Amino acid sequence: MSESPVTPITVSKASQSISIPSTKKANQNKSNTLRGSTANEEDLPPGIVLTGGLKLRADGLTGKGVRVAVIDSGVDAEHEGFDGKVTKQMWFRYGTPLSQDDHGTHVAGTIHLMAPDAEIYDYRVFGAEGFEIDDAIATSIYEACFDGCDIINMSLGGRWPSSMIRSAVQFAHSQDVIVVCAAGNEGDADPLTNERSYPALWPEALCIAAVGKSKDLPVAYFSNTNPEVDFSGIGVDAISFQPGGGTQEMSGTSMACPHVCGLITALLDKGPNSNPQEIKNDAQLRRLLKKNYRIDIGIKGRDNATGLGFLTYLTKKEFNSVWK
Repeated sequence: MSESPVTPITVSKASQSISIPSTKKANQNKSNTLRGSTANEEDLPPGIVLTGGLKLRADGLTGKGVRVAVIDSGVDAEHEGFDGKVTKQMWFRYGTPLSQDDHGTHVAGTIHLMAPDAEIYDYRVFGAEGFEIDDAIATSIYEACFDGCDIINMSLGGRWPSSMIRSAVQFAHSQDVIVVCAAGNEGDADPLTNERSYPALWPEALCIAAVGKSKDLPVAYFSNTNPEVDFSGIGVDAISFQPGGGTQEMSGTSMACPHVCGLITALLDKGPNSNPQEIKNDAQLRRLLKKNYRIDIGIKGRDNATGLGFLTYLTKKEFNSVWK
């Protein structure tokens, strides 16, 4: 079997056989002061604040009792910012240092900053050696379900569908495990052209596009557009953890995806302040997000660039007040 063309969805660095581009910037903060327990607007990354991370903390929705699977390039569980919440690691590929495969740590960091009490299950599917990539991804999805994960983040994708991964995603869906995927970064800034990336295009997955951090939430030039885009999240110059400590900026639908996954993880909170509107499956979640947690942006109504809109725990008024 040949190597899969599925890769982490990041802009700039070419990795594996196909890369959905991701931009990485130099270290923004070599200290480890940013962590999930951070609870003030000045210290939290703007993307977390705009997605409602601070308000979720105030309402006690921090992902307590929730298990979130990060299927990616591996997570630096020793990074102090994670507060010990990376509770399981199962690596199906290896052989590359995390300092080089830093994508997964950044993705997991965003989820942790959105839902700091959730447990992160790290399934590594990228690296120089190990399972073939399709096998690694499919096996990770099954393992996440068997491990009792409530939600899966996949900031990865490829142009061609894999029947093996499709079967695994369908299994997760049948088990009421939420699957959140990055839309892909082959966009050409033209909403009339369709770019495709799997597994995001499958109906069992939430397909997340990327927007920038300004008041009008402009669609990122690289973000894929197609009729399957469901929602959008912050995916430009997102600040999160880097392996070894400190933080860095990355851009890509890979970064938008964990903002949305983290929001959903917080809403799935199983503590005493949990959402009274219990989320039992993908269909219930989609209805709840559409009704309560989206801001329509771009073209009025559903569109190929942002889906039903930008997902956030903030009301439109609260969101607008951020810019004052």
